[in-house]
Amino acid sequence: MGTIKKILITLATLAHLPCIAQDTLLENITIVDVEHNQLLPGQFVLIHGATIGSITSKRPEGLAADTQTLNLANHYLVPGLFDMHVHLATDPSETDALPIVKKKLEILLKNGVTTVRDMAGDVRQLAYLARQASLGEIPSPDIHYSALIGGASFFDDPRTKVSSKGFSSGRAPWMLAVTPDSDFDLVVAEARGSGASGIKLYADLTAELASSVLNSANKLGFPVWGHAAVIPAMPQDLVSNNITSVSHAPLLAWASANDTPTSGKQRYDKVELNVSLPAFQQLLGKMAAKRIYLEPTLKVFEKRRPAAFANGVMVTKAAFEAGVPILVGTDLSADINRPAYVPVIDEMLLLHSHVGIPSNDVLMAATIHPARMLGIDHEVGEIKQGFRANLLVLDANPLEDLNNLKKVTVVFKNGKRID
Repeated sequence: MGTIKKILITLATLAHLPCIAQDTLLENITIVDVEHNQLLPGQFVLIHGATIGSITSKRPEGLAADTQTLNLANHYLVPGLFDMHVHLATDPSETDALPIVKKKLEILLKNGVTTVRDMAGDVRQLAYLARQASLGEIPSPDIHYSALIGGASFFDDPRTKVSSKGFSSGRAPWMLAVTPDSDFDLVVAEARGSGASGIKLYADLTAELASSVLNSANKLGFPVWGHAAVIPAMPQDLVSNNITSVSHAPLLAWASANDTPTSGKQRYDKVELNVSLPAFQQLLGKMAAKRIYLEPTLKVFEKRRPAAFANGVMVTKAAFEAGVPILVGTDLSADINRPAYVPVIDEMLLLHSHVGIPSNDVLMAATIHPARMLGIDHEVGEIKQGFRANLLVLDANPLEDLNNLKKVTVVFKNGKRID
């Protein structure tokens, strides 16, 4: 009986160990080489565990006996997409309850989005989701998230209250109000200690307050992301102090305005934009030279704020032409009632059709640029040997038509097949 008992215990233990992932060979596929703007037909991509084991132009030898082979002639392989502006935990007790958010994350993943950046929410929920996503315990893109810093008056906003329930307004480590008397090194340290990947500057910050946060963050090597204007601080204040990325292209229009708004509530007021103004061109030149990323978020303005949308299109076009690196982000949510739709594709289509950015550069803004900005370009964002197998297989060529990004055959996240 002792021997049988040991065998049963061993079998029970093995049943709870993770299975060794089966190798998968993508055969005869065309790789979309985003970095070099070219197609590489007839490639054999071996997915080994969580990573890309090899990329060859001939069928590799010495494959494991149980390797699964997918013949993907007339199919195209692109890196997994990034949406660099989502909100997954504004109100975890209500609209962002876990069951709803998990459904949205699954929709994003099944449509080829393998990484997202959350731009302010309750990090208690975000940390939980990020852990589950990274371990493959839920079908979800990888999640990077921010801690929010704003002026004290901004924390009357009800969104900040529901994102930090249990804390006094503006006192949660991920929702911090600052004043001239703040210990800015401590503020940044608290934000970093919340588990966030970066700080988001939002609103009601003077140029001096924004500068103090940026100086402390830069000293500590912690990224700062923000609205392109955190009124009353203007875009030039943020760029001069080396912000990492700015969101919402319409807000850059304030760099060409004669008048300075006094309240964050004015941030989307109509601005007479002059992209040819020397000061505006100098701002774009600084952004290009410093590699400060612009995340335009055009789709969210298209119907709600036509004047802001028009400014956003002009700003993004001028920024792209000046060499400013672009990120694709939506500030929109997946719809649990439309599981075949993700807003990131519409954002990419707008960048191509309205701004005039070539298809490959749009793809770069949704793959390589986000990986570089997040500091993870050594492992994701491209199709390279040794990189994580975050991959999207398409039925048609996305360089001919970005709508083809909707023609998904299969997605891989960390080597795991997502049908």
